[in-house]
Amino acid sequence: MVTYKEQQKNKMYFVLLKDGVPLGTFGNLKKITEFVKDEDFPSYWTLVRKDENPLKCGGYMIFKVKHY
Repeated sequence: MVTYKEQQKNKMYFVLLKDGVPLGTFGNLKKITEFVKDEDFPSYWTLVRKDENPLKCGGYMIFKVKHY
């Protein structure tokens, strides 16, 4: 069994920025795609396949950051 402390140690969050302004912090990419109402924003399945950090999508940037 994994302890709570071990779970939190490996936890990552996604920070969504548009033109350098933070729009929110999310626990997964699915929530980001539901939040952004832009037609040019890629789908969840497109974002999952990308492995660079930060993800750049038009004017948006998604950073994957460690939980502290």
